Amino acid sequence: MPRSWKSRLRPVLLLGLLLLTAACEAEPASRRYDFAVQPVGGPRGWPIWIQELSFDHSWSTPAGNSSAGFEHRPPRLGAVNALAHPMPAPSSVQARWFSYRTQTFYEIDLELPDTDALLQQWYRDYPPSQYLHYLVTGFSGKGEVIVWWRAYCKACGNDRSQDFHAPIVESAWAEEVEGDPSTFRSQTQRRVDEGVIPSPW
Repeated sequence: MPRSWKSRLRPVLLLGLLLLTAACEAEPASRRYDFAVQPVGGPRGWPIWIQELSFDHSWSTPAGNSSAGFEHRPPRLGAVNALAHPMPAPSSVQARWFSYRTQTFYEIDLELPDTDALLQQWYRDYPPSQYLHYLVTGFSGKGEVIVWWRAYCKACGNDRSQDFHAPIVESAWAEEVEGDPSTFRSQTQRRVDEGVIPSPW
């Protein structure tokens, strides 16, 4: 008695399913890293407000006001936003910020280089049991962006000689975009009154 078309199709479907499963298992899973995000902003005289800071168009972190750290290489410590769980190394960063001094809004969607091999080496050389790792994102009041990686020695006391810093993007420039500076008028006036910036009006 000849086999039905269904019984002849079953082995083909099983073979296809096995091949698909093997292909999926062969693809390496994204490596995940335990790190925090550290946004920094322009130096005294170029304070900024970071309105949006996201990565890979999929996850974001709070940022807000920043007025020190950008002019230093490596950037100085600023506010740190710890992530709830290890994440893959981001491949892009998106940001929008406001410059108090120039009353200008900036935006960037910056592709990052593939750092996975570097991160594997850095995590071997600076293990998380001894170092805290940071992705440092810097935004200036003139529209410049920098991205660095930092490993901060937990047990070195005041001796920072064992800390590690490496540039990922040494300089990129954002575009000026539309926005309403009056949203920041009271904050700008306070900085003028404090002598932090000259009056932009």
